[in-house]
Amino acid sequence: MRALLAAELLKTRKRWLPYGLFVFMVIGVSLNMWGGGYVEWTSGDDPLLRQGAFRTFTLPYSLAALLDSGQFWGAVLVGILAASVVATEHNWGTVKQALIRGQTRAQYLAVKLAALTLIAAVSLLTALGIGLAFSFLATTIAGLPLRFDVPGGPAPAEVPLMVLRAGYGVLPYGLLAFSLAVVGRSTAIGAAGVLVYVIGEGILIAVFEGIGGLAEDSRSLFIGHNVNALIAANRIGHGDYNSMAFRENPTAAELPDANVAALVITVYALFFLAVAFYVFRRRDIR
Repeated sequence: MRALLAAELLKTRKRWLPYGLFVFMVIGVSLNMWGGGYVEWTSGDDPLLRQGAFRTFTLPYSLAALLDSGQFWGAVLVGILAASVVATEHNWGTVKQALIRGQTRAQYLAVKLAALTLIAAVSLLTALGIGLAFSFLATTIAGLPLRFDVPGGPAPAEVPLMVLRAGYGVLPYGLLAFSLAVVGRSTAIGAAGVLVYVIGEGILIAVFEGIGGLAEDSRSLFIGHNVNALIAANRIGHGDYNSMAFRENPTAAELPDANVAALVITVYALFFLAVAFYVFRRRDIR
């Protein structure tokens, strides 16, 4: 199994797409910290906007802003990567070649999942580290104190939990793309499916909020509403920050409990996995 994982990691590292997506993430991190944070704080006139900018690029507030933006765009980019890695093998006709060499179908998908998980985790954590370095640099240039004992700030032991919450919010979207790519054997189906779902889900949630009543309560069944609950648990204090995510900054007031949200996300993740493995194990590979 270790040899299969090493071979899969080597194949994925030889492709240009993971590096292109990583560069895109770093560009997003830079825009968030410098454009939405430092530049807005130094040149803005509106006190509320300057406060949001301050909470975007200064530590420790920048951690929440980075995790929020990173979860949103990380979900899209990981979905694109997952769809590409799965579907490309079908397009190349190399799936059967892998299976006739002794891999079971379950092993084949499990190895791909493990490799994707490792690559996505390393990429997202590296982008987060770059963002925190930018935050440290911008805070120093602005001549602001590097304080971590702010009201509502996280204890050192809570920081890994914040990162895990954001990472868990990426999981269902990555598995959705993985499942769609397995079923459709197409990168376009997997990648476009995630984009359509993210956009459509946001629109539906907003519509249901406007309708109220039972429709509003049904938001708890959506992936995004539960992911927002995890992100809201990462907020520091009560102020807003500038996020690169195309959604309102989530607050905990109308969101489910973070533990309940994690359970709902787990159910979705297991469902997407079950669909992918069921379809792949019963499919005729040509």
